[in-house]
Parts: sequence; structure tokens; C-alpha cells
Amino acid sequence: MSENQTVDIQPTPNVLLALTRTPITPIDALCELIDNSLDSFRSADVSGGAAKPRHVIVDLPGITEVARGEGLVRIRDTGPGLTLQQVTNALKAGFSSKNAFDTLGLFGMGFNIATGKLGRQTTIVTAAEDDDMALQVELDLPSLIENESFEVPTSRIHKPHGMRHGTIVEIRGWWPDKDPNNAFIRRLAATPRKTIREQLARRYATLLRRTSENPIRITVNDDTHPAFEHCVWGEHRFVERAGRGRINARIVFDEVLASSVRCIQDGSDMGGNEVCLRCGGRDSRMVEERVKGWVGVQRFDDQNEYGIDLIRNGRAIRVQEKSAFFENIDEDTKKSEREYPVDQQYGRIVGEVHLDHVPVDFTKQDFQRTSDEWHAAMEFLRGKSLLPSRWPEGYDNTSPVSQIFQGYRKVRNFGTPDMYMGEYNPAKGKADRVARSVEREYLELFKAKVPGYYDDEKWWELVVRAGDKPIDTLPECPECQYQNAPNAEMCEMCGHVLDGKACLNANCTETIPRSAIACPTCGASQVPEVRDPWKCNICDSVNPSESEKCERCDELRGAPNPSDPETLALTAERWDDLSIDGLKLQLADGSTSSPIDLVSYLVPRPIVPKFGRPRVPVATRRHAVRIEIYFDRTHPAFADYGMRPEDAAATELAHYMYERHPGLIGRVEHSPATLMAQILQVAWGDDLAESPETVKAEVNALFALISEKAAKLGSAPDFYGELDEGQQGNLASAIIASGADLTQFSSLKQSGEYLTYADLSTLVGFFRFSPAEWFTENVWSEDWPGEELGTVVAQRLRSELTTKYQRCLEDCASYVEYRNPERLLVTRAKAAVDFLSAKLQ
Repeated sequence: MSENQTVDIQPTPNVLLALTRTPITPIDALCELIDNSLDSFRSADVSGGAAKPRHVIVDLPGITEVARGEGLVRIRDTGPGLTLQQVTNALKAGFSSKNAFDTLGLFGMGFNIATGKLGRQTTIVTAAEDDDMALQVELDLPSLIENESFEVPTSRIHKPHGMRHGTIVEIRGWWPDKDPNNAFIRRLAATPRKTIREQLARRYATLLRRTSENPIRITVNDDTHPAFEHCVWGEHRFVERAGRGRINARIVFDEVLASSVRCIQDGSDMGGNEVCLRCGGRDSRMVEERVKGWVGVQRFDDQNEYGIDLIRNGRAIRVQEKSAFFENIDEDTKKSEREYPVDQQYGRIVGEVHLDHVPVDFTKQDFQRTSDEWHAAMEFLRGKSLLPSRWPEGYDNTSPVSQIFQGYRKVRNFGTPDMYMGEYNPAKGKADRVARSVEREYLELFKAKVPGYYDDEKWWELVVRAGDKPIDTLPECPECQYQNAPNAEMCEMCGHVLDGKACLNANCTETIPRSAIACPTCGASQVPEVRDPWKCNICDSVNPSESEKCERCDELRGAPNPSDPETLALTAERWDDLSIDGLKLQLADGSTSSPIDLVSYLVPRPIVPKFGRPRVPVATRRHAVRIEIYFDRTHPAFADYGMRPEDAAATELAHYMYERHPGLIGRVEHSPATLMAQILQVAWGDDLAESPETVKAEVNALFALISEKAAKLGSAPDFYGELDEGQQGNLASAIIASGADLTQFSSLKQSGEYLTYADLSTLVGFFRFSPAEWFTENVWSEDWPGEELGTVVAQRLRSELTTKYQRCLEDCASYVEYRNPERLLVTRAKAAVDFLSAKLQ
């Protein structure tokens, strides 16, 4: 093997596939293909054969076509056409034309990225005007990868219909569903055509404007969009600033920063050498580092719509660039800090700057910000910091951006001082900013190029008149032409009504003065009866004045809230066992509190503060020396969670006493918990010391009374037939154990007296069997809801009532079965006993 060999490092076609993974947007890909057409126009300019008309035609598929795998992306231009060598170079990944300064960037790299992301097959057809036939080149990316070859077929074909000269690029063969690029063409197809036209009109605005030297035309699916134009103040507008004098609203510049001999191939400075030290090329040219354009002030400010467009050879590489101009990097900390806008979130500095000599990255997303050309351009455009407080001693930033910044950075004084549209605000006594709706209206008229709005005359009128107070106009009488006082309702000369209203009387047709309280013709009162909307006491909903029922909870207008203590008092029963007269407590300072009365009540229904909200266990009403507490004994706090009514009463009393003595707040002994403990001890200490046996005795005693009353109910004899054999056997055993004569058992069944021997669970079963009979002063004192309430309401109330009593009966019946009940069960059973005892007839 020879010691000196060469290694072939030509990449495989897979590199083309890798390029398709480059992160760009669909509109970026479209611009890449349009850039090729624009470069061909420039090539014609350089060669002296300018192509006319300069037209780029874009055809895009619809979303349904793409979904079916059909359609194509086509870019056509009227350029001079390409030679075979030029087409070859265009398809070479990474190829750069021999002119790094007059084109929009790397040709082949961007071309391969754009076409590869859109589809798998690309066809190029091109012809010069003198050619009889057109050149066709077909690139099939999957075939190249499969064959591991960079060779693509070419052929000569007849010129397509209507083609005299130019180039056509067609992309088709969309990537399959699972390929990462499949979504790319779908996004492009789904983007509204109007949006695409607007974005292209913004990126290529300087080339599309008719004011440009050689304007071009871009159509997308047979339609165009006018070139974007900045809505800025004219160059003749200005503000005055102390120490700086007049600062125009638009500053135009065309400055050559430097000139040097550059390599045409890669743009490197030749440095006086005949051969480029980077690429070895010998072709060079004198290149001017020219910064051209303008910066100015937009006629309106906005949170997003501001910033400076940076353009290279006609295409805006950066749209509304902000960070490069309005952020400053601290030389010590290297941290970036925003300098504009700071006082508010709205900005209005805009501009267009051409940087044709500054290199861009290969995707044309940005300029190469580390290059010397970029730094020199930024030094000219914005200088160092925009804030004078950060300038080095002796430094004065007179750059274009700095001048505009010093003059227009703030909008505080509307009108001519800060050059902003305004209108007089009587409340402030000075000019205020004009309404945003007016700005939007004027902007639409600007876009429509309406005279006075397209130029800034109409806008300027609102600047000049911003501080002018409106002139009061004198109303002129249409009958006698007499000019009346500003607020006159009737003509002082002839009595004609100037500011009137129709009489409220439907039968009267007179127009009377607006302030009249009575009609001078018919005498009808002109003071209307006003019925305001009303607020429901039940659910707090606001209802129309004409409604007599609440639209949310269906309660009548003016119906009281059933949870208010005043309403609860109407149906509540005083609970003497939980009421205390003249309660006194030992306070934290050693003194004794004034006596207070606690009056407790039992309510028959749940306490619901507002419609749709959870029920509460108690409701309280406070007076100077008395506190009233209304209890819902069926609330889960008492029935399920072990809270005793005494606990609830002590809690309410403790908070009352705590707030009544604010001077003691902060002392350890003066807390709601400490006061509650003292109240429980003083008021119910002995009663609360319940033992399980005592509660069981109370349960048995209660059920003995219940059984006597239940035995007298009409359905008692029928209920015996509902008992199973086990229950009947237990009943017979109880009768025998009592010493009663079993021969009387038949009469006991017929009379219902057998229930006096029944166990607790049997009595609970009888309540389930016929709950209605137990109420209305038979067993319980509470009434059974009648049909006069309405069927739906009555059924709901009956269900609630049955559930409440049944749960208490079940708690008692199950409690006696426990040998060693836990404290929570004792408390729960005690609460049930107290409730049922209070309700027993």
C-alpha cells in the first residue's frame, strides 16, 4: 500500500436529508425560493440586460389537495433564465455564487433546505429568451439516497406555454405522515393566502414599492398585496428639546462607513494580497460598507408594532428588530438591559435600514452579529447606550437612533410637545391621548391611501388641536334663526322647542322642553314611575323590575331569607334545656363579665344561608345583653360528626365575649378557646359528663314512650304482617318475659299494643312502614307537610322530614347494641335522644 494516499470525503446524499431538518418556517422556505428569482433579476441588472417585467408568480396547493397527496408548490419568474452550470451550482448544497455581495445569501444551501422541507421531488425548468428549448432538471431526494449518488437527470424540453424566459421551480411528492417534514407543507397549505401575501409584502416591501428604482411584482395564487408602508410622521415634523434643539421626526442617512477590497467568492478582506487567504480565490472588488435608510417616529405607539427593519439586498432579514437598538449590554456584567420603552410598554420608533454588506447566517434568519461589519453598522446607527446617564464623560451619542430616542422616547404631554395626537379632557383641564379607536380608524384610512390620512395632515390636526378647549356652539332656532344660550331648551325669541321630548301621555302629541315636569298642553306629569331591579333575599340574584319571581330560585319578590334569625323565630321552638339566664364569666383581668342571657331555639328545617349553598348548623342573632341561637339538630355536625349543641352554643358565646372585650385581646387567658372551655364548665358541666350507661337508659326510656304512642296508630295492626319470623319470635319472647298472658296475643295484634313489647329496631321499622302517621301530634309534634304546598314541594319536605327522624331513631337503636361505645357514638346518640325527646308529642 502506498504511503501517500487521498481520502474521498464527499458526503453521501443523506446530507440533503439532514438539511431538511433545519428549523425554519414555511414562509421562510417560500422566501428562499423567491430569493433565487430576485437574484436572477440582479444578475440581469449587472449584465446590462434587465428583465422586464420583473415578476415572481407563486402557486400554492390547498389543504385538501395536500391531504390527498396531490398538488404542487410552483415558483415562476421572468428572469433571464439559468445555464446548465448555474442550475448545477444552485443544486449544490453549500455552493455560493461568485458574488457574495449582490445576492441574498448562500444559494444552494437555502435552496436545498427549502425544497427538501416542502417535498421529496423538485423540478427546475429554465430558459433564456434566445433559447429554442428549455432545460429541465429533476431532483428526487429518496432516489438519490437509495442510489447513493448525487447525479440528477437533465433533459431539453419545449418551453412551457407562455414562457419566453425565466425559471420555474416545482416541488411535489409530499413527505409521508410519519415523517417530521409532513407537517411542514400542511402548515403552509393551511396558512390563509392573504396572510402569506401580507408577510411577503412586508419582507420585500422596499422592492415592491413603485418608488423603488426597479420595482418587482409578487403574486400568490393570482393575487397581489400592496407593499407594506410605515405610518410615520413626515421629515418636516419636529419637536424641540432643551440642549438639542430641533429633532426631526424622520432622519434619513446614506453613509459609507469604510471601503475595502474584498474576495468576491467569500467576502474576506484581501488585505492587500492578490490571493484570498481564506479560499485561495483571486477575483476581488472594491466593496463599500454602506448603511442606508431612515429611522423615525410612528404616528401611533403600540406594545408590539414598533422596531427597525433590517434589510439585505431588498429582503427584510429582521422585521421590527428591537434588541439590537433598544437594549444595552453592560460592559462589566455583560447583562442586557432594555432602554426603550421603559416609562411605558408602548413604543413608536421605527425604521428601515439596508445592510447589504453585512453577512447573514445560512438560513437568513439573522445577520452574523459577531462580524466586524455588524458591529461597525450598530456603532453608526445607535452608538453606545441611549441613556445619557450611562455615557462616558465627554461622550455625546448623536447616532440616528439616539437622536430619535432623545426626542421621542416619552409620551407624556399630548399635542405638539411630544408630537402625539390628543384631545382636550375637561376633567383634567389639559390634553389627553386620543382614543385608541381613533388611531385604528386613521390607520385603516392610511392603508387605503386616503388623502390627508396617507400623508399626515389629518393626523397632525389632532396634534395641534390637542389642548384646545371645545368651542360652545350657540343653538340656532330653526323657526326664527335666533341664536340662543348654549343650554336653552326653548327659543328665547319665538318659544320654539330646541331641546325637547315627547309627552308621556300617549294621547298627547306635543313636544315639550326636556326638563319639563308637567306637559304645558295636557298637564300630564312627566316624572316617570321608575321601578328599579330588585335583589332576591334568597339567592342574591338581581332580577328585572317587572319580574315578580326570582329568575334563579323561583321565590317571590320580597320573600324573606328563611335562614335569617327574624324568619327562623317565626317557626322555632324555644329550647329551655340549652337556654341560660344571667351567665357570668371570669375575665382575663380578674373581673367578672356583665350577665348575658343565652336563648336557644330548635328549628324544624335545615338552615341554608343562601340558595345553592351548604346548610349550616346554627344561626345567631346578637343583642346588647342577650344572644339567640337557632339550632338545626339534624345537621351532620350534630348527627354525624359528634358536635354537641352545647359545643356550638359555647362557641358562639365565646366569640361574642371575645369581641365584647377588645382591651383584653392579646392575653393568653382571653382567647375564644379558653372562654369556650369556661362556658362549658359553668353552664353545662354536670350535664355533659354523660356516661354510656346513662345515655342507654335515656334511649330505652324514650323508646318506651314512643312505643306507647306508636301502638295507637291506625296502621299498627297491619304492620305485624310485615315482621319476619325472627322478629315475631323475638316479640313473643318479650311478651312471655314480661309475664303477660299469651292467650291475649291475638287482641294485642288487633289493637297494636304488641308494639309496647317490641325491640328498638322493630319500632324503627314501623316508622319506615308508615312515617306520615307519626306526625301531626300523634307521636311527633311536628306537622306532616300537606298538599296545599304543592305536590313537588310537599314531596321534597316529606322526604327531608322522614330522613331526619329516621336517622335519629336508627342512631338510638344501634347505640344500645354496643357494649363499649366510643365517645363519638355516645355524643351522637345523646344528640339524637335530645332531639327526639324535644319533638315527642
